[in-house]
Amino acid sequence: MPVLAVFDTEGSWRETHVCDGRITERLARQGVAWGREDDAPEGQSLLDRATLFYVPAEDGYLGLLFEAGEWVSLPAAPLRPLPAALPNFDAFVEEVLMLTGNDAAEEN
Repeated sequence: MPVLAVFDTEGSWRETHVCDGRITERLARQGVAWGREDDAPEGQSLLDRATLFYVPAEDGYLGLLFEAGEWVSLPAAPLRPLPAALPNFDAFVEEVLMLTGNDAAEEN
């Protein structure tokens, strides 16, 4: 299941989306495409493990969590330092589990 989290410019968590349609719509505005193994473009590499990406957005950052077997195509963008407040992989997953009513301890 992909997850899209919206962060402000300081790195504060604002919104979370798990609906494929909303994620696809929001990412398209940033020039990002994604999908699952069965709809991967010819030659597109699939992720071999869950991976967290941060993409600069017009009003902050988008945190993108994808699972193994999914693919993502990110546009080339000028690199800028990420706010220290943005969560690392484990903290991101823990927050998503809490927001969706799951307990990280139960997932292990």
